[in-house]
Amino acid sequence: MASNNIFRVGELEAKTGEKTKGHIESIELSDGSRVRVPVIIANGTKPGPTVFLGAGAHGDEINGIRAVIEAMAGLDPGTLSGRVVGVPVQNPLTYLRRERLVTLNQLDEQNMHRVFPGSRTGDVAHRTAHLILEDIVARAECDMVVDYHTGATGSYCPPHSFVSTIGNADVVERSVAAAAAFNAGICIYAGGSAGVYALGNMLHMVAVERGIPAFGCELGTAVPPDLRQSRVGVDGALRLLAHMGMIDATGREPEADIIVDGIADVRASAGGVCEYLVQPGDRLKCGQPLARILNVFGEVRSIPVSPVDGYLVTRAFYGALNEGERLARIGYRA
Repeated sequence: MASNNIFRVGELEAKTGEKTKGHIESIELSDGSRVRVPVIIANGTKPGPTVFLGAGAHGDEINGIRAVIEAMAGLDPGTLSGRVVGVPVQNPLTYLRRERLVTLNQLDEQNMHRVFPGSRTGDVAHRTAHLILEDIVARAECDMVVDYHTGATGSYCPPHSFVSTIGNADVVERSVAAAAAFNAGICIYAGGSAGVYALGNMLHMVAVERGIPAFGCELGTAVPPDLRQSRVGVDGALRLLAHMGMIDATGREPEADIIVDGIADVRASAGGVCEYLVQPGDRLKCGQPLARILNVFGEVRSIPVSPVDGYLVTRAFYGALNEGERLARIGYRA
């Protein structure tokens, strides 16, 4: 919230032309200490919108975390129009454990990315999600939400964005335009056929439902970190801020994103050693072989193929797969 030229997020304050960093306290742990969520705020010298850049809902997704850190570090509040809120680690408990999920209690929900809008009286994941959405995004009166991710450990995503197409037409239009400005390379329109990207309890979906333009992005894989992927996220944030009139344009406009609005998962029909025949981001033809799966005696058990024309938006990189495990996720025009 901004008043008298002071921008406040929790207990943090930034005067006009200032950048401030600190923490907002979250849940209390069994030893009496509290989880602290790191926050960076930049308050520009001229009026403008407020943008939220968040990462680390899954604590092992370092590429997104680095992208938010570097994007915020590069902002000059003296030339900024509006305000930017950066939360590089939305889920500190998983970050400290280098894990994707909250595993304090096996009986509770564990994936914070799947429990928005959360609840102040819910389990750990729900309370953390509630803090992000209500105590930061809502109280800061954010006009745009960007949620950074990577592929889970064991899978690799080429840089791509995903944006809700469900909700108020104007909010959806502004979300789609923002994702296009971010320009990750591939954009998934998260509607009826977009599977995992269109779940109603994800931050980008809930934000749009509440009237806040939003989108998410995937940057490579969780392990090992890749600074090239982080750079995609930094450059995308700068293009977005320029698109919103908050900073000067950052240079030549890149090529438009490839648009897909359907997701097809391909799973291993047999277990064995996996020899991949395609790379993340490749354009695929229906029927194109994706991999060869060999048993431990070297015999070919299966050659999975693409069920559609499309683009490889996620690929496993384990050297061996069990029957039923996901080998690939393909984006296509539904």
